[in-house]
Amino acid sequence: MKKIIVLTVVAIASQAVALFAGGPEPKQVIAPPPPPPPEFFRPNEFDIGAFGTYATGVGSGENAGKLHAWGGGMDFTYWFPWKYGGVRFQGTGASISGGGGSRTKTFTFPDGQTATVTGGGGSVAAGIIVADGMLRYPLDEVWPGVHLAPYMFAGFGGILLGNNGNSHSVSETVFVSSTEGAPATRAVTFTGRRISTIRQNFGTDRVLGHVGGGLEYRFTPNIGLFSEVGYVFPNGASNNFVQVNFGLRYAF
Repeated sequence: MKKIIVLTVVAIASQAVALFAGGPEPKQVIAPPPPPPPEFFRPNEFDIGAFGTYATGVGSGENAGKLHAWGGGMDFTYWFPWKYGGVRFQGTGASISGGGGSRTKTFTFPDGQTATVTGGGGSVAAGIIVADGMLRYPLDEVWPGVHLAPYMFAGFGGILLGNNGNSHSVSETVFVSSTEGAPATRAVTFTGRRISTIRQNFGTDRVLGHVGGGLEYRFTPNIGLFSEVGYVFPNGASNNFVQVNFGLRYAF
């Protein structure tokens, strides 16, 4: 009987201990950290850009400031694992004009008759090819949410000039004298002075140096808008010009 009483007391005591001790502690759930925000300017990045361009002469020659060009082109940039540095290949096609338009000249023949011809004006097709070293600094590293990166570049390349198309052959009918009767035809070749200046300045194709800087803003990690200004100096001080590019880039 005593054993039964002891067992009953032990059972009641164990239930009381369990009741006051409570149930098992729940396991703590740790939430995973949020993913890092996407990088807008990344290492090992490859960019393709398309742009419009405007250029104006700034050389020391008499007519250098009268040279202007419009065109467009593309560039291809690779940024190193060190994302602040990269290399770029850029090609531009442009139409260069010398300013001043066409020119008119009047020729006087021995019998007093005159012939007026007009020519010149027009433009010269040119290709500008450069290879640049690049440095950039993404400002979102110090200002989160400001996805803007100033950059600068320096390199070398060449300018390739097309056919200048300066000469205009004009056939005029003039009377050598009033007594000879039948008119005579004389061919006159006229060369526009301003376009000739382009050819005289550059001569044939030339190598060039290329330095400048720009800004690129990224709307997304892949799509950006950029503008840049480059100073281009072919060999010969009268040939220097400033080239302004503005366009879009896609980053892979």
